[in-house]
Amino acid sequence: MYQNQYSQQKRMKQPPPVLSTKDDAYLTDALSWELLAAKKAYSFACQCSDQQVKHQLEQLSQLHQTHYHALLSHLSPNDYDNQNYQQFN
Repeated sequence: MYQNQYSQQKRMKQPPPVLSTKDDAYLTDALSWELLAAKKAYSFACQCSDQQVKHQLEQLSQLHQTHYHALLSHLSPNDYDNQNYQQFN
């Protein structure tokens, strides 16, 4: 019964106009996790001497930066679309 209800729910195409406190807490956590992962991957890449591993870590850092900026753009599209973000590398 639970699976039937879950499969019938439709995915939202846009975020709701108002976020709950729980939504806000989750988004804050998700932003923190993405930023921390990007910083750690970049830091490890800077310390790495193997070029293949370094390249993979740099790509990982870029991926987490992309996720971080995507979350920011959903929260406040007008504020973040035209800004230049500091890149880690």
